Amino acid sequence: MRVLSPLTLGLGKTSPYGVVVSPGALAQNHQHLFCVRIDPAIDGQNNTVIQEESRPIPWTPEENPYGNGYKTHQTAFEKSGFADAAPQHNRVFKIINRNKRNPISGRPVAYKFTPSPSQLQLAHPGSLMARRSTYASHHVWVTKYRDGELYASGRWTNQSAREVGGVADMAARDDDVDNEDIVVWHSFGLTHNPRTEDFPVM
Repeated sequence: MRVLSPLTLGLGKTSPYGVVVSPGALAQNHQHLFCVRIDPAIDGQNNTVIQEESRPIPWTPEENPYGNGYKTHQTAFEKSGFADAAPQHNRVFKIINRNKRNPISGRPVAYKFTPSPSQLQLAHPGSLMARRSTYASHHVWVTKYRDGELYASGRWTNQSAREVGGVADMAARDDDVDNEDIVVWHSFGLTHNPRTEDFPVM
């Protein structure tokens, strides 16, 4: 069960920042933002993240005579960093083990995931909210494993003025993440612009 946290508003008034859900009650627009920590072990601890996109082949008589051909393009994460969802390119991410081969395809064994292309954080980058949740500025983060690094926005989020020890700090180390013990983080969420029907309980 989820509930709204409405504010009081003068009777008959409206606001551009939310919707009146009951006389004198305003439910404000807001976001629910999450981050999933994935600690993979694809046939072993040494893994690599591949970003794969499907792109059209130029329409030429030699390579694409009917104009309907496309190829997949792969880019490996060599250093810790981030990326965003791009459904227009069918962008997916494959966590592979370069040291093990699938006996049928001959390619490295892998686990594929497609990030949710949800809207990222709307708070201004300089705001307190955004500084405390840098993880919500990108859909995918790739970092090198370290003991104790379990929290996307750091260990002490509620007591902080900015994200300390979260994925942004982890990614900024510029660690090698190709064929290493890695962690993948996926940020996603819901931009919730309430409806009258959401009140009092959704």
